[in-house]
Amino acid sequence: MPAYVEHKTLVGEHGDSVNTVAFSPCGRYLASGSSDHSVCIWSVHSGSFLFRVVFESTINVLHWHPTREETLICGCDDGSVVSMSDFRPNGFEKKLIRLGLKAPVFCVDIDASTSMWAIGVGNQINITAGDNQDECTAATRLPPPPKVDAKYTENDSRVRPRALHFLSGGHKLIVSYLNHGIVVWNIVSKTVIWHVKPPSISQIASSAVCLDMNVLVVNTLQDGLCLYRIGNKKAIWKWEHESECDVQCPSSISFLHEGRAVVSGAITGNVRVWNMDSKDLYQVLPHGGDITQAVATCQQGAWNYIAVGSALKGQDTYIKIWKANITFSSDILEVFWHRLMVLRFSMDLMDYGRVALAVAFTILWAAAAFAVVRLMWLHIPWREICGGIIGFARDAVHVVLSLALWLLSEGSLVLLTVRGFVRDTSMAMLDWLRSAVRSFLDLPPAVHHLQESMIDLGDRTIYNPHSNTKLVDKANINPNDGVGNETLESAWEPVRKIIILAHSEPAWNDLDQICDVRLAKTP
Repeated sequence: MPAYVEHKTLVGEHGDSVNTVAFSPCGRYLASGSSDHSVCIWSVHSGSFLFRVVFESTINVLHWHPTREETLICGCDDGSVVSMSDFRPNGFEKKLIRLGLKAPVFCVDIDASTSMWAIGVGNQINITAGDNQDECTAATRLPPPPKVDAKYTENDSRVRPRALHFLSGGHKLIVSYLNHGIVVWNIVSKTVIWHVKPPSISQIASSAVCLDMNVLVVNTLQDGLCLYRIGNKKAIWKWEHESECDVQCPSSISFLHEGRAVVSGAITGNVRVWNMDSKDLYQVLPHGGDITQAVATCQQGAWNYIAVGSALKGQDTYIKIWKANITFSSDILEVFWHRLMVLRFSMDLMDYGRVALAVAFTILWAAAAFAVVRLMWLHIPWREICGGIIGFARDAVHVVLSLALWLLSEGSLVLLTVRGFVRDTSMAMLDWLRSAVRSFLDLPPAVHHLQESMIDLGDRTIYNPHSNTKLVDKANINPNDGVGNETLESAWEPVRKIIILAHSEPAWNDLDQICDVRLAKTP
């Protein structure tokens, strides 16, 4: 795994202990809540301060909405639960969650698939559809946790939820209680599915869940960190605290590296990162001996970030952001080992039974398939089949070669034939087009292939450009010869059309015939 280095130190905005930190789902923003009644929003990349919201009491929990962009839920010590969004310089959008109980809010979780909210306030767990209304009220309230032996709660019997985690599409809820262990509730029937209770586990400060590995890690006040497979009441691993201390401070815990590591705050300031595969201590992030109770993690691209907030520092309160490049190794053995760990943590006894049954059926099917293939191999005439395939390939190659040789020898003749066909077709289309034009102009069919060439129409005189002889001169026509002006104009107009619109080689003999017929003749 990669080593973490200090990225940014955020100072100057909080004047008391940082109780909670939370990265936005996009990884660009970090929200921090403090005992100075303020919520601050920071830029993860630059470490710059962006926004501040001041409340009337201590901020206990912050939670970014998993599906609504840039929406932050804040739980306060006076029982207030506020959804904030659309942050801008002149304000933000606010929505209140009314729970009907004035008690500290300790934990919040939102299921992304159903948009159901779970809120731990006082000694109660309230379930509400927080996305449906501008102001919401609690719709469901879970019963108190099962009772435990009095000798384990004689010093502190308070019912206080410390962490909430939705499961199974919002139908189940894991609740980590301070003094009453871990309870998985069926939200619909409000019944207990399984319960880890003292003395198996001591007082709980916080917990985190990794659904991919089907495990839950719990940070206790006395016994350190305990790792549980969800549905199993026995811890599969424990990490001891660094040292004993008279001060008990509830610190956060979180998974990182896609479930490959766990990080937790510490009273001594030495935030520890444990490797989940080997269970060894991987790295210690020092904070100068200051109490660090607020911890959050985030993955953004190739980088993983850890945010740690200090406590009991007054005006010197700070937040440190650590980062590491988490480009995982391509070592096949390492990847295989991690996948094996994922399977190990995500399976229970029933799963092992199903896997064993699946392996047995797979072996039987493989044996049957091998027997069928062997039987086919022994009884199918493979020699004749191969001979037929080879003969077919030989004939196909012969046909292709013959066609290629014929094209080489007869190719020029084919090209000439195609060119002649194209030329004849083009000429026929041109002849048809000319005929259509002459028909439209009402010209005699015999007149064709005329071209305007070396003809002066300025004085209505037409010359044959080949013989340089005058065909007709309108000026020499006597109006008294019996040919009226109207007749002359009507006779002249077809000639003008022929001369102007014709586009082929001149045929002046045809033009002479027209002129003789329509202009030169007199009564």
